[in-house]
Amino acid sequence: MKKASISILVICLMSLTSCLEMIDKAAKNAADQNSESLSEKNYQTITVDTLYRLDVPNYMKEMKSLHPEASLEYANIYKEAYSVVIHENKQEFISVFTELEEYDADLSPIENYTIVQKKMFKETIDDFKFRDYGLIDINGYPAKQIKMSGNIDGIDFRYVVAFVEGQKNIYMIMNWTDSSRINKLENTFEYINGTFKLI
Repeated sequence: MKKASISILVICLMSLTSCLEMIDKAAKNAADQNSESLSEKNYQTITVDTLYRLDVPNYMKEMKSLHPEASLEYANIYKEAYSVVIHENKQEFISVFTELEEYDADLSPIENYTIVQKKMFKETIDDFKFRDYGLIDINGYPAKQIKMSGNIDGIDFRYVVAFVEGQKNIYMIMNWTDSSRINKLENTFEYINGTFKLI
């Protein structure tokens, strides 16, 4: 009798385990179907002057009205997916913020730049929240990446932003969408950031 009970228990546990594995696989497949393909063929490489190159999805087109200081502006208004790159001279940034007593000499330029940008976002975005990634470089360049959320004119936006330090310039790669689309686009935005390369 005991052997029969133990056998039944083992069979139940095995079937429970396989059910849990099936549920886990289904959840992963659903998550995969929910996000976009990260296949290289679905991206186009954009080269900006003699500064940098970056991959954006094929469905994005150049849109010159996203940010007045951007050197790259690509978007798809139907998918509500937006990407811009803004850069500034690293030494000028250090000089200006040192003069304003906002530069911490104990931190690297990229850490200072990230702190400054977070403060600026907080001033312009309502209900601003952010989370740092553990990332410290992109393609060998010092870098930081943050995930942000906030409200502008009553619309909830989500951002995946990377900051990259080059020899002469510091770059901000800013990707955003509305809150209802971030699950689908977050991996795409991370992929875009990861393709950034200086020329």
